[in-house]
Amino acid sequence: MKKRGFSLVEVLVVIGLIAIAITILMPAIEHSRQDARRIQCKNNLKQIGLSLHNYHDTFLCFPPGWVSKEGEPGAGARIGWQTMILPFVDQAPLFNRINFKVPPADPTGKPLDHFQTVLAVFRCPADPAPELNPLRGDYATSNYAGNYGHIAPPRLRPLGMGDFWPGSVVAPMSSAGIFARNSSVRMAHITDGTSNTIIVSEKGFTSGAGIWSGVTDNSHEEDTLFDASHRSRINQGWTSVSSRHGGGAHFLMCDGTVRFVAEGIDSKPDSSGPGMGTYQRVACKSDGNVLGEF
Repeated sequence: MKKRGFSLVEVLVVIGLIAIAITILMPAIEHSRQDARRIQCKNNLKQIGLSLHNYHDTFLCFPPGWVSKEGEPGAGARIGWQTMILPFVDQAPLFNRINFKVPPADPTGKPLDHFQTVLAVFRCPADPAPELNPLRGDYATSNYAGNYGHIAPPRLRPLGMGDFWPGSVVAPMSSAGIFARNSSVRMAHITDGTSNTIIVSEKGFTSGAGIWSGVTDNSHEEDTLFDASHRSRINQGWTSVSSRHGGGAHFLMCDGTVRFVAEGIDSKPDSSGPGMGTYQRVACKSDGNVLGEF
């Protein structure tokens, strides 16, 4: 009996069916990947939240946004809150290598080796930022930033121009949020409620990402912090919270829960009282404008 093979037409039909199946399945596969990245990012924030609570239990306050005796711009790189919680995110050996009496960079400005250590807990898997952040001195990248509050701090830009104040301005040691230079906020200070006050957000490469070491300068607080001012709305620019998850970003609340907040959240330019938007209110720890679910 003569053995019959596949005809050219049959082979082409099979190839066509396989191509159609791949076309149908690829969006589902990509969607599954995006879901996995979103879940991992959320888990990172939960781990950061737990570490912040453990730090608070140990030292009776949250870590400072960054530590700097001198507040003037140009003082150089300083260690920040993510460095302080290293022992609580299973990075005690790295923490023990750090000499807190010296800056995190050598005399030429190059980061010390341990501040270029890539830490998965500080990286969102959906963000394309490189492992070392070229926009922030080549320190190891972080995709998470602490809450400075609803008013942008003074930022010194090139040619001595400030965003809100002219000239050289000393970095404040307090804010309406949780972190600032040399801050030491306690749970008791969060009178608006820990479940409706932000402590950490995402910060993607579209807004420069960040660095876990701290700040490159006192006037560069956005290296490790974010503000929720109206000009810094979610996914709106360099100083904004940002993510690659689409339509919003994850926020860690002071009670340790993580919420995905839409980029269209109510935001207003008024920085006080009833004129504030929802976005500004949830960035304040004790402004008296207590919100329910948002």
